Amino acid sequence: MAKLKGGRVARQVTDACLQFHGGMGYMEGSNRINRIYRDSRLLSIGGGADEVMLQILTKMGAGAAVGGQSRR
Repeated sequence: MAKLKGGRVARQVTDACLQFHGGMGYMEGSNRINRIYRDSRLLSIGGGADEVMLQILTKMGAGAAVGGQSRR
């Protein structure tokens, strides 16, 4: 759950920085915002898509509510 929330917050913050700096924020080699933006996008792709993580969390929550234990 923390990875899902952390990835979403990282994307929101870097997107706001990119919007603030405009085209200069995305230019290659001009500053670190470009690199941080690309890395934040990788958090959701490399660690599993957000939708997949949500499905896993939903199954764990449903298993805990029904059976008293979550499946791992």
